[in-house]
This record gives sequence, C-alpha cells and structure tokens, in this order.
Amino acid sequence: MSHSVRIALLLATLLLSACAQTSHHRADGVTEQAALGRGAQVLIVEPDIELTELLTSGVQQPRADWTAAAREYATAALDAALKSRGAQLSHYRVPQDPLQKEEQRQSILLHQAVGTSILLHRHFNVPLPHKGKAFDWTLGPGVRKLDPDARYALFLFLRDSYATGNRKAVMAIGMVFGIGVSLGQQVGFASLVDLNDGRVVWFNLLNSATGDMRNAEGAKAAVAMLLDGVPL
Repeated sequence: MSHSVRIALLLATLLLSACAQTSHHRADGVTEQAALGRGAQVLIVEPDIELTELLTSGVQQPRADWTAAAREYATAALDAALKSRGAQLSHYRVPQDPLQKEEQRQSILLHQAVGTSILLHRHFNVPLPHKGKAFDWTLGPGVRKLDPDARYALFLFLRDSYATGNRKAVMAIGMVFGIGVSLGQQVGFASLVDLNDGRVVWFNLLNSATGDMRNAEGAKAAVAMLLDGVPL
C-alpha cells in the first residue's frame, strides 16, 4: 500500500467523527503570535492533490480534469495567502539531473511518511519509540536540497471526493431507512518545514464533509483552513 493511499485511509477514518475542522501542532518554541518572520522565504512544494468521483457503489474514481483544476486553484490560493503574510515565495521545480531528481523525490515521499507517523501518534494515540508529548519531528537535512535559497518549505496533501447523481439518490433512499451514505469528503494536511535542519515546525490536519476544490472559491476556503495557525 502506497503512503498516499495509507494517509487517505487514515484521514477518512478521522472524518467519521468530524464535521469541518482543523487541528494544528507547532514545534516547541514556535507560536502563532511569535511569527517566524515577515519576509520569510518559503518554497511551495507542488500540492499533492487528487479529486475523485464517488460512484453509486462507493468506489472512488480518479478525475484527472478535476485534479488538475484543483492543483491550479490551490497553488494560486496558497500564493495569495502567503504573500498577504509578507512571505517571499518560490515554487519547487523538478531537477533535470536524474540523481538530483530522485534524491528530491525521496525527500518529498519522506514528508508523506512523516505525516503518516504524525497522524498515527497525535490523532490515533499510537505510541511510537522516542516520541512523547512534545511535537518533535524532522525530515532530516536532505530537504535543504529542495531549494538552497528558501528558509522554509510548505507541503500540502489533500484528497477530495464528490458523489454522482446516482450516489445522491442512494443517499436519499438511505435517509428514509435511517442509513447514512457519504456524499464525499475533504481530508488532508499541510506542514511547514525548516529547510536549515529539516524540522517540522507546524502541522495542520483538515477533515471536512463539505467543500469543493473544483472551483477557485472552494479551493481558497480549503487552503484557508489548511493554513490555520501557520506561524508566518
């Protein structure tokens, strides 16, 4: 099972007991009030977003057209939100050199793995070796190579699904018999990483039964929730 699939399953489990909500964590010594600095240089790693159509059977069918639109809308919303906070932005570019490309791909995958561990430890209360109450997580010094000039990197992982007309009809019938049928979900997380040492300085979970990333306003709303508490 891939990291992205595992994360999506964990987030879907959290959604079972939640409406629209966020839950953020910050590393020791980092507070929203004591911001990391106006004018901070932030690298935006291409948002890992996938949108799916929820079929009558409950199977999620990937929609490339929705996904492409959502990535574009989310990136624009991230740019606007961070610029309004005074951040200096750059965007991750895949290296041409095969070795550098693979090294940096591994750093991005490592973020997914660490995100999974944070979810397990902080939201499912799974005990992990050497992890206590302090929010102390790192991607290691290798992330520095993602952008030698930026101070921080912002990662975003989001999965969103929408019901077909037939699925909505099933939901209506289910209501008659007192059976709950999901019409979709919006789940994901964002994290801010210090590229000097790889430390995760902030992490925020989003889980919601509403929202629509297929349009600019919906993407803006989702990004606003994902950036809740970001110390910039």
